[in-house]
Amino acid sequence: MQTANKLQNIKYEMEKKRSELQSFALVHGFTHPATIRLSQELDDLFNAYTEHKDSIHKK
Repeated sequence: MQTANKLQNIKYEMEKKRSELQSFALVHGFTHPATIRLSQELDDLFNAYTEHKDSIHKK
Protein backbone atom coordinates (compact mmCIF):
# COMPACT_ATOMS: atom_id res chain seq x y z
CA MET A 1 0.00 0.00 0.00
CA GLN A 2 2.92 2.34 0.66
CA THR A 3 3.94 2.16 -2.99
CA ALA A 4 0.43 3.06 -4.13
CA ASN A 5 0.52 6.13 -1.88
CA LYS A 6 3.93 7.03 -3.27
CA LEU A 7 2.55 6.82 -6.81
CA GLN A 8 -0.40 9.01 -5.86
CA ASN A 9 1.91 11.59 -4.30
CA ILE A 10 4.17 11.67 -7.35
CA LYS A 11 1.15 11.97 -9.65
CA TYR A 12 -0.15 14.88 -7.57
CA GLU A 13 3.25 16.60 -7.73
CA MET A 14 3.34 16.04 -11.49
CA GLU A 15 0.00 17.79 -11.92
CA LYS A 16 1.13 20.74 -9.77
CA LYS A 17 4.40 21.03 -11.70
CA ARG A 18 2.61 20.77 -15.07
CA SER A 19 0.27 23.58 -14.10
CA GLU A 20 3.16 25.71 -12.85
CA LEU A 21 5.08 25.05 -16.06
CA GLN A 22 2.16 26.00 -18.29
CA SER A 23 1.45 29.21 -16.42
CA PHE A 24 5.09 30.25 -16.37
CA ALA A 25 5.67 29.41 -20.04
CA LEU A 26 2.66 31.42 -21.17
CA VAL A 27 4.02 34.52 -19.44
CA HIS A 28 7.77 34.14 -19.96
CA GLY A 29 8.01 31.96 -23.06
CA PHE A 30 8.95 28.38 -23.72
CA THR A 31 12.68 29.06 -24.05
CA HIS A 32 13.09 30.98 -20.79
CA PRO A 33 15.70 29.24 -18.59
CA ALA A 34 13.21 28.85 -15.73
CA THR A 35 10.66 27.28 -18.10
CA ILE A 36 13.26 24.76 -19.18
CA ARG A 37 14.14 24.04 -15.53
CA LEU A 38 10.47 23.47 -14.69
CA SER A 39 10.16 21.15 -17.68
CA GLN A 40 13.18 19.16 -16.48
CA GLU A 41 11.66 18.92 -13.00
CA LEU A 42 8.46 17.57 -14.54
CA ASP A 43 10.54 15.04 -16.51
CA ASP A 44 12.21 13.94 -13.27
CA LEU A 45 8.82 13.42 -11.62
CA PHE A 46 7.60 11.45 -14.62
CA ASN A 47 10.71 9.25 -14.49
CA ALA A 48 10.22 8.67 -10.76
CA TYR A 49 6.57 7.74 -11.36
CA THR A 50 7.54 5.28 -14.09
CA GLU A 51 10.26 3.69 -11.96
CA HIS A 52 7.91 3.18 -9.01
CA LYS A 53 5.15 1.86 -11.25
CA ASP A 54 7.56 -0.59 -12.91
CA SER A 55 8.81 -1.77 -9.51
CA ILE A 56 5.24 -2.72 -8.56
CA HIS A 57 4.86 -4.91 -11.63
CA LYS A 58 8.21 -6.63 -11.06
CA LYS A 59 7.23 -7.87 -7.59
